[in-house]
Amino acid sequence: MNRYMEKAIELARTSRCRHKHGCVVVKNGRIIATATNKKVGDPSVEWRLAMHAEFAAVVAAGNQAAGATVYVARVQADGSTGLSKPCKKCESMMKRSGVTKVVWT
Repeated sequence: MNRYMEKAIELARTSRCRHKHGCVVVKNGRIIATATNKKVGDPSVEWRLAMHAEFAAVVAAGNQAAGATVYVARVQADGSTGLSKPCKKCESMMKRSGVTKVVWT
């Protein structure tokens, strides 16, 4: 496992969501943005709403996302990694942003 995926897993463990995801955006061997998935709004009322980690990280990367590789990890309740393939909306957003490669657990 490479250091960028290890960082994505480390970030996922810090998420406060039930399904813990972390994301690292890398360009030219340098981390340019990171994020975890986050609850949006009042969690007692809008618990189903969340910002996906890959969406938040690519937005944080801004124009630097073009040509970047995105690493996305999911950590399950038992601490193991789980499938973390981005949803269709996040895939579309990353493509529009110019991300060239996505690696997921």
